[in-house]
Amino acid sequence: MSAPVIETQRLVLRAPRLEDLGRCAELLGDYEVAKMLSRVTYPYDLDEGRNYLARAGESWQDQANAEELSFQVDLNGEMIGGISFKKLQETPEIGYWLGRPYWGKGYMCEAARAAVTWLFHNTDHEHLACEAMTENAASLRVAEKLGFRIVAEVGCNSLSRGATMPAIRAELTRTEFLNGH
Repeated sequence: MSAPVIETQRLVLRAPRLEDLGRCAELLGDYEVAKMLSRVTYPYDLDEGRNYLARAGESWQDQANAEELSFQVDLNGEMIGGISFKKLQETPEIGYWLGRPYWGKGYMCEAARAAVTWLFHNTDHEHLACEAMTENAASLRVAEKLGFRIVAEVGCNSLSRGATMPAIRAELTRTEFLNGH
């Protein structure tokens, strides 16, 4: 089964592709973006980015057994960020990021709502988790707007910082989300 293309009012969510590497390097090469993410190195590692994009594109071919499914977020045909669902064989966790020029415009709330809707309509998962560093107020606001409830304070490994950072874990149920929390 191929990856879905999800259209929102302003955005398109689509499968990652190797051609995204340059744009990923540009946007994720910004320390202000990378420092809020657990799995991105700083400076951005092109080989790791290439490997990630290849794996992310291939995972859509076997969705039922995938550990992770990812979307790139496009605005007017240009990639501006990404969303992934990891730990799909357990309680999935959503992760998301936007390039700094696109912060504060509501894009991630719009994209994440579409991605979570897709997840709950196309899988049998009853719960979704989210972790964001406590200093990442924007990510925590996105989670709150989607209806996530804080359940714990945790540590979040940050490759770019080489440290574990304080973070918040929040959870959302299918019923809460689909019923408009």
